[in-house]
Amino acid sequence: MKWVGIGIGAGLFLLLLTGFLVWFLLCRRRRRGTRRDSEAVAVSEVKNVYVMGGKDSDSYDSKKQGTTYGNNYSYTSVSSEGARYAMDSLILYKFEELQKATGFFSEENRIQGSVYRGKINGDDAAIKKTKGDVSNEINILKQLNHSNVIRLSGFCLHDGNTFLVYEFVENGSLSHWLHNHHNLGWKQRAQIAYQIADGLNYLHNDANPSYIHKDLKSSNILLDSNWRAKIANFGVARSLAQTNLQEEENDEAGGMQLTRHVVGTKGYMAPEYLESGVITPKMDVFAFGVIILELLSGKEASTMVLADEGKIVGDKLLSESIKIVLEGENVREKLVGFIDPSLKKEYPLDLAFSMAQLAMECVSPDMNSRPTMLKVFTQLSKILSSSLDWDPSV
Repeated sequence: MKWVGIGIGAGLFLLLLTGFLVWFLLCRRRRRGTRRDSEAVAVSEVKNVYVMGGKDSDSYDSKKQGTTYGNNYSYTSVSSEGARYAMDSLILYKFEELQKATGFFSEENRIQGSVYRGKINGDDAAIKKTKGDVSNEINILKQLNHSNVIRLSGFCLHDGNTFLVYEFVENGSLSHWLHNHHNLGWKQRAQIAYQIADGLNYLHNDANPSYIHKDLKSSNILLDSNWRAKIANFGVARSLAQTNLQEEENDEAGGMQLTRHVVGTKGYMAPEYLESGVITPKMDVFAFGVIILELLSGKEASTMVLADEGKIVGDKLLSESIKIVLEGENVREKLVGFIDPSLKKEYPLDLAFSMAQLAMECVSPDMNSRPTMLKVFTQLSKILSSSLDWDPSV
């Protein structure tokens, strides 16, 4: 009887153990299935998001009629693999978090347009509401790490909209400070030029992969509380790896990447891009040359020319005006007249001349005559060093 009892007990134990293992395996399979379903929903939601690119009142789009100026839209597809990769490397915020951070997107927290100021975990953030495909900007910014490039901390998907969460940049855009009669001193301007060049040199030569920004302008340069310049708005940026691959596949382009969809802002677009759709890093160099001229003069990249009766007869481009200033006679007097009067002649004229010469090289109509960003960065580092040593009282 003793052995019979032991046998019955062992049998019951084995039966219970088998039942437990079956229950455990079923629960585990169910949890895996739920996790896969949730991932599929998240990826599907990203795949169906379509966010329009940056908006600018004077943006040019070759797909529009004639040469009309309107919104600058850029559309690309979103792959499930790319969406998962983005979610793995950035914070995926809950919509309720962003509502709380912005006071339910109140007018009080609106910075401009669809950009709101918020506070997340005690830190200020800029939260941009967009509709369309922003996968290009997300997938680029998550790979970049430089003090002169805007930082994207994460994003949120809600009700067909994408909310991009950036670091908060207190002083707004460079264009606001240059074109609204705010006074930036010479040393500040030299430092801002140097920092933009530092960021661009990083994009062209040190980032992996390297990138062409394609939409560089003073309104896409943001200034933080310490006046540090940060390059922003990567909606139409393109990797050099992608460009080089297309060059190899397109021998007829003569070793250049071409596009039929020319998108940009009047006054900043390089001639070869505007006329033929040629995409190279030298288009960023051209646009940066225009920004240097804005820093020197305080003028906008493009201004309308009016006839006596008030009719618009054309545009005056800043990139074309510097050649008139630096060539011919009375260069010193012409340069003094060109430089921003808000500086009140408190600047080293020799360094202003060096910066103007560099800008003229950058905006050369021949892209092969333009310097590389590495050369521009090196020259500006020398100009900045001398500017910081300059004593305005002497």
